[in-house]
Amino acid sequence: MTDSAHISILRRMAGQVKGPPVASPLTTSRAVRLALVKAASDAGGLVLTVASTGDDVGRLDDLLGGLDKGLMLVGIHRKGALAGFVAVDMQLRAAMLEMQTMGRLSDHAADDRPATGTDKALCDPLLAGFLAALPPAVKGTGYEGWVDDVTLGDRLADSRLAGLLLKDGDYRVLRMTVDLGAADRQGAVLLALPMQAQPVAEPVAPAKAVDWDSAFAAAVHGAPASLTARLHQFTMTLGQAQSLRVGDVVPLPGCTVSSVRLIAPDGLTVAQAKLGQLAGHRAVRIELAPPAQMHDLVGGDNAGDMALALGIGEEEVLEGA
Repeated sequence: MTDSAHISILRRMAGQVKGPPVASPLTTSRAVRLALVKAASDAGGLVLTVASTGDDVGRLDDLLGGLDKGLMLVGIHRKGALAGFVAVDMQLRAAMLEMQTMGRLSDHAADDRPATGTDKALCDPLLAGFLAALPPAVKGTGYEGWVDDVTLGDRLADSRLAGLLLKDGDYRVLRMTVDLGAADRQGAVLLALPMQAQPVAEPVAPAKAVDWDSAFAAAVHGAPASLTARLHQFTMTLGQAQSLRVGDVVPLPGCTVSSVRLIAPDGLTVAQAKLGQLAGHRAVRIELAPPAQMHDLVGGDNAGDMALALGIGEEEVLEGA
């Protein structure tokens, strides 16, 4: 049975939903009620109804000074250290004892007596289940994060010992009164853990003034650029290309070492260069384009070279032609 189905059943058992389940906002109080009802049912088959819940915040000394002497205190650990405690009254302890020994509740309220190690052992399943069910149950409520990463610890002899072992500070206290369903018997459970530290917003450093001219130049100068050095371009048939062999000489009419053109990926000529060598490798040296001659003013394939020579756009050369 999934948790959602289990919670739906427990809602009916607690009298919170009648008939088909309907969507309703999950408040903090409702979330902790369902968590305790589920834990009691899973731990010992105890069917109880949460009669009331209370929530307050106070100093540790004030909290411990107001506790009833008949409560059994059990430590709660977080990250290996004692962080808080859970307290269970005599009637709820007796109910867990009766359910696990007799399988039913007595019709008479239990007599008050000091808590024992047996009480703690028999209540451990209920308390451990309650602490485990709380984090997912209170997700999205004001309790979210308050009961995360906690585990059940040892029994504390009394409130005086709890005051010596716990860190001083502000503690949030969850108080719950439950109806046990037999002879008007009622029990109580109390959970105390430190208040969550409010996150401190980190100061935002003022934005530094940006020299956009320098930043833009640095970004552009660091951008990758791909250029193709083209010495000559001519047309050859497929048959001629397939007949080429190693050692064949391909004539490049009108081509000199200064006929190199640097071609951008978009096909535009960006510079004229001269073919040479550098450190044993083929290299080109960018040179100024020679002044345009009258015989250069023709259209066709020489439009790009003419544009470079005249310092104008290729489209203007073509329109002039």
